[in-house]
Amino acid sequence: MSAEPKDPLAFDFGVNFKSASDRVREERTTRMEHAARAMPYHIAFLDDYLRCIMPHDLILLAAATGVGKTELARMIATQAAANGKHVHYFALEAEPLEIERRTKFTVLASIVARRQIQIPGGFTYADWYAGKLESYVASIDVEADAWVQHKYKTLHTYYRGSKFDHDDIRRLFLAIQSESDLIILDHLHYVDIDDDNENRGFKRTMKMIRDVALGMGRPVIIVAHLRKRDQARRRELVPVVEDVHGSSDIIKICTRAVLIAPAPKSAIDDVPIRAGHVGTFFTIPKDRVTGACHPIALCEFDFRSRSYADTYTLGNQRGEKFEPLGLGDAPQWAARHRSPVRNEPHWQDGQA
Repeated sequence: MSAEPKDPLAFDFGVNFKSASDRVREERTTRMEHAARAMPYHIAFLDDYLRCIMPHDLILLAAATGVGKTELARMIATQAAANGKHVHYFALEAEPLEIERRTKFTVLASIVARRQIQIPGGFTYADWYAGKLESYVASIDVEADAWVQHKYKTLHTYYRGSKFDHDDIRRLFLAIQSESDLIILDHLHYVDIDDDNENRGFKRTMKMIRDVALGMGRPVIIVAHLRKRDQARRRELVPVVEDVHGSSDIIKICTRAVLIAPAPKSAIDDVPIRAGHVGTFFTIPKDRVTGACHPIALCEFDFRSRSYADTYTLGNQRGEKFEPLGLGDAPQWAARHRSPVRNEPHWQDGQA
């Protein structure tokens, strides 16, 4: 006699169903393990709103050409390395040694400021890069090299050759998974896409990175390019998800998205900016933990030290202007928000 047919639902088809009562037993242990591996961005606004970088994060960092996305990614990388984290930085757009060179400049800038070395016209990256400031800083070059070698020894960089594609990402990510605490791919649009449909190719690459990141349990920051805005949207102060070059699936696949844009002087003329600083708008259109951040953040970038200030100003767009929030209007998470409103008790004319 033939055996009784089995209930198909009794088979394990690999769908990994498990009861909530079983899964919740491991929830706290897993959450605390992830929390122990979390690391800060070391950017005031991002740390206040996003709190930290978690092990399974796939973070999209996007901006138009020349806005500073590589500089922001480099800052996150070097701060993590300075805290002993092993960071692997794929510098696909950069020339050889560019990440190290930019990092060395910040060290030199710190020494120049501390020793009050007077340089006519200021200590600028462009002049230093062109070799025009050697008479002022040659004596501290060895000291700067030693500082970089000691402080950032856990920052590892990779510069692409003539080819770098989907398979190279998977191979290299898996090769470093056991030693890396943070991976940065700078940037997505310098990955060779082997697909007649570019959008489909970027979607496939992002999905692969997401799958690999989840499997490794390592956070990945993807730097990406924003397309040029059309005439109808040029008055908007901050970009939106549709501005990301390539498929909208790039945004859908990431866990967090941070978009940045220059802050025109005409839009922030009511906000006091420190001397030697320039304004940059930050917006977070997606975060799977806290949700999208609706206020815009105005952050100040110091061209001399190549770093962001430790405060920011939240606000909203009103017409073509940035309208700051007062202290009483800021959300509770905004610990380092500063209000430039004149009737706020801490505000002083001409100071930030």
